[in-house]
Amino acid sequence: MHISQLPRTALYFVAIFLLSSLLLPLPYAVLQPGAGQDVLGSVIKISDAKTYKSSGKLLLTTIYVTSPSSPLFGVDVLRSWIEGEAIVMPREVLYPPNKSSREINASNTKEMVDSQQAASVAALTYLGYKVPSQASMDKSGKQVTTYRLPLRVSITLKETGGPSGGLVFALGIVEKLTPEDFLAGRTVAGTGTIDGAGVIGAIGGIDEKIVAAKRAGATVFLAPAENCTDVTRVPPGIEVYSVSTLKEAISVLKDARNAIPHCTWQRNR
Repeated sequence: MHISQLPRTALYFVAIFLLSSLLLPLPYAVLQPGAGQDVLGSVIKISDAKTYKSSGKLLLTTIYVTSPSSPLFGVDVLRSWIEGEAIVMPREVLYPPNKSSREINASNTKEMVDSQQAASVAALTYLGYKVPSQASMDKSGKQVTTYRLPLRVSITLKETGGPSGGLVFALGIVEKLTPEDFLAGRTVAGTGTIDGAGVIGAIGGIDEKIVAAKRAGATVFLAPAENCTDVTRVPPGIEVYSVSTLKEAISVLKDARNAIPHCTWQRNR
């Protein structure tokens, strides 16, 4: 059987096409494991109350995402697939197509600030403090709730946005304000949104955050129960526990003997 070869001109155009596909911007974004930052250091500061040192570390894990204003080229997508730890997603899944990069960044910043306030309310309420609140309407007619914290809580974290740090912020506040050291020398990481009542909500990029936690030295990871079906890979040497509330998360850290790892323990209690 005779197989004819493509003419040299055709091969030239095929090569140009393949090369162009690697160098042209594509409508995709890349998610990959980021870093882990200990919030018990200079991130969380509390005034007007005695604080206690911890023997462990409490890590806020992050993921790196292509900036809404940064182009992604075919060669970047190819590299991400080869490395294996990154996810390539359509850009519109992560960023609303009708919003500018400035609007997206502003929204992420607001979500972070709101999560810090909710974490403070949840932590102080858990510890028995009374946190007065007042409901009002903003300029757009949306109802908002403002709180008057009995303690001065400051959370400073640069170059990070979104609401997923709420659980870790709340845990950090509780750890600093209680003499009982529930970290017990361990490096613990986690993620999840939180509201003022201490209810933990789902986040995105859970697998990448577990990988980031493992890289940062964590041996325990707290994941939102709503994300259980999204946990598809757990590196060896780290245990993942699913939690639904701040109270539940602290209970696991205090005594995990009755907790089954990998998002199954609630169903086996």
